Amino acid sequence: MKTIPFDKTTAKLLGRVIPREEGLWLTHSASGCEFIFTGKKLTLTLGCDPKTFGGAPRCNKPRMAVLVEGLPVVKKVIEDEEETFTVIDSSETVTRRVSVVKLSEMAFSLCRLNPAQTDDQAQIRAAEELPLKISFIGDSITCGYGVDDSNMQSPFATEAENAMKSYCWQACRILGADPELYSYSGHGLISGYTEDGTRNTREILTPWFESVGSSYGRAGDLDPAELPWDFSARPSDVVIINLGTNDNSFCKLNEGGYEGFQEEYLRFIKTVRKCEPSALIVCTMGIMETAPMEQIRRAAELSGDSRVTTFMFTTQDGTLGYGSNWHPSEDTQLRAGKELAEFLAPLLNRR
Repeated sequence: MKTIPFDKTTAKLLGRVIPREEGLWLTHSASGCEFIFTGKKLTLTLGCDPKTFGGAPRCNKPRMAVLVEGLPVVKKVIEDEEETFTVIDSSETVTRRVSVVKLSEMAFSLCRLNPAQTDDQAQIRAAEELPLKISFIGDSITCGYGVDDSNMQSPFATEAENAMKSYCWQACRILGADPELYSYSGHGLISGYTEDGTRNTREILTPWFESVGSSYGRAGDLDPAELPWDFSARPSDVVIINLGTNDNSFCKLNEGGYEGFQEEYLRFIKTVRKCEPSALIVCTMGIMETAPMEQIRRAAELSGDSRVTTFMFTTQDGTLGYGSNWHPSEDTQLRAGKELAEFLAPLLNRR
């Protein structure tokens, strides 16, 4: 058996991952890697980050998927420091596309992918990059929270999250794009979700946007919020901002809330433009909430940026069902992904 580490020379890296000697740390929803394996035996080991493993309940631990030729062979919450899976075991040499994808969000935990264990003659090479890269900035809707749980009263659990069923993944699959997500459940621009109108400053996602991101978990001994993210390594063709649902819980109960949201939204557009100078920026909303859309449109106009536009999703009404905590169902996410792809396609063709 031999050992093959995962880095940009051996795998296509997806999302804001952290390559280290001990393994590849997967962070945000839909982060991971994809590679072409040629050989007889492939064994992969996944591990819950040490801080989460030592002190967090199962509902916060990372949910992962491993796919061979697009079919899942592993889909589970990683509860232990190391869990090993035989992904390919063949008497003959085979060539297979293998994808490792983090289904759950970054806020609560990270997952480590150890170097692969293979037969002595095996080879691994990076899968090809797709023609487009689309980045998504959002909240639980973008994470795909609730999509794998039809109980509307369920408490939060990463097991209900599935980034591969989110509108982001669906739109990218239609358009032939690689996704990159920066998304946090309950978060907003001026306030996270609040039930009584008290401003929730703990769940504002902008402070860490230019880093890998914030998490209760750790990449070994590293705090990912202290690691700057290199936007220039692979610039985005499109950036989707889908924020405002959680902010609205604050804005609707506070005088001047919507005005403050608009100011912060405009400020964030400028931050995104600084990081992604050539991308089309699409400011979206509507899957669960519509109220702040007027302020989003106004902020886009005030940016004076000809490469900033807006898009409104169809709002869920229950006819396609709900996920946990009234979040979008799988069918609602699929519809939203198709809507976004249809909106983007002619804009991308005009580039």
